[in-house]
Amino acid sequence: MSLLDLNSKWENVLHFKNKEGYKALRISAECVPDLFIATNIEGYRCLLLFLPSNIELEINEIDKEKLSLTYFQNKNIIVIKLNDVGFLDLFNDLILSLYEKIKKINDPKNSSEEFIYSFNKWAAFFEDKLNTKLSFEEIQGLFGELFVLNELLDDSNSVELNSILKSWKGPYDTANDFVFDTKNIEVKTKEESKLFIKISSEYQLEKEFDKGLELLIVSVKIDLINGESIHDLLIKIVKCLRTNSGDASILYKAINQKGFTLESVKQYNNHKFIVVKTHLYDCNIDGFPMLSVSNIPQEITGLRYKFRVNTLSPFLINEKKY
Repeated sequence: MSLLDLNSKWENVLHFKNKEGYKALRISAECVPDLFIATNIEGYRCLLLFLPSNIELEINEIDKEKLSLTYFQNKNIIVIKLNDVGFLDLFNDLILSLYEKIKKINDPKNSSEEFIYSFNKWAAFFEDKLNTKLSFEEIQGLFGELFVLNELLDDSNSVELNSILKSWKGPYDTANDFVFDTKNIEVKTKEESKLFIKISSEYQLEKEFDKGLELLIVSVKIDLINGESIHDLLIKIVKCLRTNSGDASILYKAINQKGFTLESVKQYNNHKFIVVKTHLYDCNIDGFPMLSVSNIPQEITGLRYKFRVNTLSPFLINEKKY
């Protein structure tokens, strides 16, 4: 099911004439469980899972600010309700993700467990966390990572989308920003005019055994008129996932690690960038200049240093201009 299909069904639901109870429509004839989208008497959007009468469940109701879970035992219906109309798009992503998870499940207990699990997983994506605001350098760094993620997704097929999403480790504060089976990629974003990049620890350019390591430098210029923000890039990525049936929950979980939702990153819309060019370097070539755990005394820790970019041309793999 695509987002276009889902929005078409919402249009049908909203035009139903029913003054009492739910206005509901089965989400798809291909879905084995009885899964319905609906609006309640107050007009709030809901997702309903109807269970056979012989199934007995013990479910704790959960009422959060923007999302709630209710179990109507007398009718054996589990309901997820959206309490904030500002999150319609995110609610659609929840529905599409859950649909893909349960559409082929024959056992009602298993489908109900997945329904509740998905609610608990997605509920966090509807909540803003009160984290310290990002500095300009952090905003620029996140922009660069999202630009690279978007490029990787654009160059992939639909089968690869989720594995690429999972490869993005930047928000989890791991040593490298992208981790694949055969190589890792460290992304550094700098203003076009700057000659240096910053290495923030002795682990960032540490090579893993039997894996490649690449340094990808994203050069940007600030442009508040024609540039893109973090939010703009996230919207691009989400649209790609919706179009190609990717699992958006992987993306939302990643940005949630930094305390953000798709809505709250709008606070950084006053920071906009244009990517001018990217340079990709192979850190595994002999002679690549770096300080890392394996080549500094063990007594040294918490290492931070600057890298002069124009000395790296012998290790260049690829250059792209935009």
